[in-house]
Amino acid sequence: MKIKAILLLAGLMMCSVACLSNKKQTAYEEDVTYDYYRNDHYGYTVVYPLFLIPEGEGREDGQTFIADDGVSNMQVYQTEKAALSLEDAYRKDLEGRNASEKQLEKNFYRMVWKEGKNTCTQYTILAYGSFYELVFKYTPQNASRFEAVIPVIVESLMVDGLGREDDEDPDGFIAFLFDFLDVCFYEKNLNRLIRDKDPRLASYIDSQMGLQRYYAPGAVAYLAGGDRNFGFNEYDDFTFEPSSAGEISVTELPDGKSACELDFENEGEVYYESVEKVPDVVVNTETLETKAVVLPYPDAEIRVVYVPNKYHSPVGLYFILTPDGWKFVFIDDTLCGA
Repeated sequence: MKIKAILLLAGLMMCSVACLSNKKQTAYEEDVTYDYYRNDHYGYTVVYPLFLIPEGEGREDGQTFIADDGVSNMQVYQTEKAALSLEDAYRKDLEGRNASEKQLEKNFYRMVWKEGKNTCTQYTILAYGSFYELVFKYTPQNASRFEAVIPVIVESLMVDGLGREDDEDPDGFIAFLFDFLDVCFYEKNLNRLIRDKDPRLASYIDSQMGLQRYYAPGAVAYLAGGDRNFGFNEYDDFTFEPSSAGEISVTELPDGKSACELDFENEGEVYYESVEKVPDVVVNTETLETKAVVLPYPDAEIRVVYVPNKYHSPVGLYFILTPDGWKFVFIDDTLCGA
C-alpha cells in the first residue's frame, strides 16, 4: 500500500507566510509547546499550541481552540463552499470585510481584517477538491502570541484524504506517521532533536519506555537511552535535514524485500513494515551473546519505518501501539553496516 500526504503550504509558506508576517513577528519570549489535532472524518492533521484549549468536535468537519481570555481562538474545519472555485470563494469571503491584507495563490488564499479591536486572520486551502480553513481571532493583548504561532500552525496543516470511512488506516498508524514525519523529521535533523531532548518529540514518546538508540561505534551494536546521551558522539550527523519537497509518500515494504535494498533517491519516500519484536541487544562483547529487549507492552503492535540518512542509507524508526496510541520508542542507526 502506498499513500501520499500533501504538506499543503510547505516551502511556499516559507516565503508567502514568513515574508508577509515578518513585519509582525514581534519578540515573544514564551516557549510554545504544540500538540496535534487529527480529523479522521476528513483526513487532515494540524498542530495547535497548548495555550489554546480544544473545545471538542461539536461537528465532524473540525474544531475550535480557545485561549484563556475566552475570546481569542483558532478554528480549523473542512468546508465545500458550495462547489465554488478558489478564486470565487476568495472574492465571496472578501465581501463585507475591510481586509488590511489579502493574498490569492494557486492553492490557497489569505486575508486579515478587524472585528472591533480584534484581529481576524483566515487561511483557506484547496486540496482534493475540498476547502480547509484555519481562522484565527485574537485580542490586541494576544497579538504577539498568535502572530508567533500562526505560521507554524499553517505550515503544519496536512491533508491525506484518509477518512475513517476509507478503512485504509484502521489503527491510525499512517495518520500518526505523517504527522510525526512532518513535525520531527522533514526539514529537521532528528538526531539533533533526540540529543537535545527537543520538546517537539515529547508527545511522541511513551512515558514508561522513553526513547533508546541502537548505535555501533565498532562491529558490535549497543543500545543507549538519554542517560548515556543515546550513544551519540562528535562524529554523528547533526546537520542533515531531509526534504520532502512538499510531499511525503509512505509505502509498505514489499514481501521479500530488505530494507538494505531501498533506494532513497527521493527523500520524501519512506517505507514501513510490521515486525514481531525489536532488535536484540549485545550483553557480552567477547561472546557476542545477546538478549531480547523486554517491552512493557508484550502484545503490542510494532512497526519499523525506514527513512534516509545523509548517505541515503536506511535508518530504522520503531513505533509501538501503546494504550496512549502510537509512540516512537527506538531508533536504529546500525542497519546495513551503517
